[in-house]
Amino acid sequence: MRFLRFLVREFIIHGIVFAVAGTLILSAFYLLSIGAPVESYAEAARSFFLLITGSEDFSIAHPGFSSGQIIASAAAVSLPLTLLSLFILTVIALSASAYAVTGRYLTEHHKNRKAERFGGFLSSVLSVFAAVPLFVGFWVLANIFGSDAPFIVIALITVVLGGLSWDATNFLKADMLNQVHTTHAVVFSTLGHGLGRFFPLPETYSGYLFSSSLPRFIPYLAGKVPAIIGSVTIAEIVFSFPGLGSTLLDALLATNTDLLVASVFILLCVNAVVAFLVKTVLFLIYPRWYEKAI
Repeated sequence: MRFLRFLVREFIIHGIVFAVAGTLILSAFYLLSIGAPVESYAEAARSFFLLITGSEDFSIAHPGFSSGQIIASAAAVSLPLTLLSLFILTVIALSASAYAVTGRYLTEHHKNRKAERFGGFLSSVLSVFAAVPLFVGFWVLANIFGSDAPFIVIALITVVLGGLSWDATNFLKADMLNQVHTTHAVVFSTLGHGLGRFFPLPETYSGYLFSSSLPRFIPYLAGKVPAIIGSVTIAEIVFSFPGLGSTLLDALLATNTDLLVASVFILLCVNAVVAFLVKTVLFLIYPRWYEKAI
């Protein structure tokens, strides 16, 4: 029964309903902003209906765009780049937080301040990168690689610049550091386990603290999915990838309402899919924490 409630809430309401309602609302705002005639709203709605029913030629005013082509562009570029960015964001936050809590441990128990000072330096570096506008990093990368920039480099730039990695690291680090002086953490630190200085591995000090922070960190990651997708969309435009970003830009420049509706819908679907995957992890590992998060 709990699993059924999870599917209804996350897959149907936050997934299907979110994508459909979001597309209709955003499309209506777009038509309103360009002063489209009343009949354009009905045409856009019909085009959207043809898209979600899988019509091979859903575009009314500009035939030739099939729903399969739009979905394929998302599956080939937008979704993989989003998942890779989310993975890199998680790794950076885990590594930096593990180093921070072990540095605090070494300072308090062994009077060794080198690790904590170096951790502060790394935090300062991340904050400097966070202050750099995302488009500046993409512009530099485009000048170096052109349209052949590797996905992994684009994903790294996506999360490092603009503050995503800095914010995620601070969130997780603060949560783990808050547990350092709690009774359960103090007891665990006396059992002779390794520190896990560079990554919170299982059965290490940092891994133990991270296991307590994980139920709060997973919902945080789910909340960052829209920001990651927005950054990925910018990357697709800059590097001329045949993804949703380029399709969306082409639709705006050509005032192609049908293509715009399709691009927005698939973009919202990508957002819903990634968020659903993250929340599924939370539900499977910590079902009670999922109930608290909602």
